[in-house]
Formats: sequence, C-alpha cells, structure tokens
Amino acid sequence: MDFREQQDQARRQTRILVGLYVLLLLAAAATVGGLMWLGLTLGEQAQSAQGNGPPSTMPVEATWKAFAWAAGLTGGGILLVTLFRWFTRSDGAKVAKSLGGRELTGEGETSLSPAERQYLNVVDEMAIASSLPRPRVFVLDREAGINAFAAGTKPENAAVAVTQGALDNLSRDELAGVVAHEFGHIANSDIKLSVRVAAMVFGFTFLFFVARWWFHVGVGPGRRDARLRIAMLIGAAAIALVGLLTVFFGRILQAAVSRQREFLADASAVQFTRYPDGLKSAFEKLKGGASSRVDSDAAAEMNHAFLFRSGGASLFDTHPPLEERIRRLEGQPLPQERL
Repeated sequence: MDFREQQDQARRQTRILVGLYVLLLLAAAATVGGLMWLGLTLGEQAQSAQGNGPPSTMPVEATWKAFAWAAGLTGGGILLVTLFRWFTRSDGAKVAKSLGGRELTGEGETSLSPAERQYLNVVDEMAIASSLPRPRVFVLDREAGINAFAAGTKPENAAVAVTQGALDNLSRDELAGVVAHEFGHIANSDIKLSVRVAAMVFGFTFLFFVARWWFHVGVGPGRRDARLRIAMLIGAAAIALVGLLTVFFGRILQAAVSRQREFLADASAVQFTRYPDGLKSAFEKLKGGASSRVDSDAAAEMNHAFLFRSGGASLFDTHPPLEERIRRLEGQPLPQERL
C-alpha cells in the first residue's frame, strides 16, 4: 500500500471535519444569540405596550450590539465548557488503570509469561521504529476479546494497552501490527485530537444550561405580558433544540474524525513495520468471527480509542468497516472515498 498517500488523505479529511466543527460552533452561537436578542426585543416591546417604558425604538446599531453580546456570551460559554473538559482528561496510565489494566515494566519482573515478554519486546521495537519514547505498557487481564488502545495527550504521558485475548490469540507479526497501529495514534497526535474533539462536543451541552436559564426567566416571578412569557418559553425550547442538534451533529462529526484517524494509524503501522500483512491478518481474524469485546464498565467512553469496536455496531460508528481497512492495507483502490 502507498501509506504516505493514505496518511496525507486522512489528514486532509480530518482538517475538513475539524473545520466543520468550527462552523457548527459559530452557527450555534449565532442562532442562540438571535433567539436571545429576539426575546429581549419582545420584552422591550411588551413593556412599552403596558406603559412601563418609552416606545420601542431600538436603533439598528443597538440591535446588532445586542445580537453580538448574546452570540458572544453563548460562544464563550461553549468554549469555557469545552476547555474545562479538555483540561480534566486523565493521562494514559490513569485511563489504562480505569479499564483494569496491569502495568508491565519488564524491570525485575520474573513472573512475566512468554507472551508478555514478547509484547514488551514488540513495544520496544516500535518505539525505535517510530522514534518515540517508550510508552507505559499495560495488559487488560480480564478481557478475552482481541483489542488494544493508546491513551495520553502527548508521547511523554502515553500508554499502550492490549487485552489478554490479543496476547493469547495473535501471532508475533499480528501483535506487532496492532502495537504499531497504537504507536501511529501517538505519533500522529490522534489521542490529543480525540480529547479535543470530544471536549468540543461536550461544550455544546452548555446550550442546555442556557435554555434552562431562559426558561426560569420566562416563568419566574415578576410582571410580564402573557405574550412575552409564551415567547420566552418558546425561545427556551428552541435553544434546547439547537443544543440537541449540535450535540447530534457533533457526535456524527466526532465519529467521522475518528474513522479518518483509524485509517491514518493503519497507514502509520505499515510505515513502522514495513509489513502490512501483520495488521491485515489481525483484521481478518476479527472479520472471521473473533471477538473484540471489552467488558469493562469504562469501555463505552473509550470506544473510539480502541483498535476495534469494543461492542456492537452504532449509528455513530467511530471505526471504519474491517473490509475497507483490509482493502487499504492491500493497496486496492476504493470505489468511493468517504468520510
């Protein structure tokens, strides 16, 4: 396969998808800003109609300022929630331990099985091939399915983990391909990107807090025109709907980004091992019916980080079909490139 062409293609499509995230953020802020401005305008008109204020003659400049403030505060709130989520993510070792991982150091450990020693040797080889520092190494003892993942926001705090099922059922070449794939995620900063994208999707949940606040303003105490109350309640519902739509489309884009990074990591694995058949053979075992299931309670949140889906298929699938990944490893042209 032409792994460099595959890498360039995956990076281009990832940039497009991240750009769509920015557009989604701007659209959400503008929409909510417009709804809040409309509510404030109706409130001023209602007060004027009740004789509680001067006639509503809001100039165009003030109208745009009100819209800009509402949209800016909404966008700023989304960004603050995003940053909070971003900086509260754990490093690789903590993630591996939360999934029941047992660390292998190889230093003074006399009880390691031959498969575990082979695993450590493969990790050392991939660290040299990728010119990356050796990550912390974990095995998920209680997981019989074939799977693996990398975690951590940078090479210095990265961790690589494989399931016991991977150690028991994969050959050395297949294990090398799997580990090289995880090193590809580290080398391409996929883990950091994944954390950022997940934080961006989480940031859209700020709109639900805005909708709740707008709802309480609408039904709270105070003299308000009935039409204004109805308008504010409709506005709160509209803001909540915008929140639902942005989270929905955000998760679709998140899955699309994840699929492209899986292709990129596959291509990087070929670059590091110079042997696409190892990873291809591991894929074929899964295609042939081997399980990739991970039963840990924390697996669902980390599904995007695993080499294979840890459970059943989903509408928001973070992994490309195995058939497509195998075709790319074989260097076969695809009939239609897709996100």
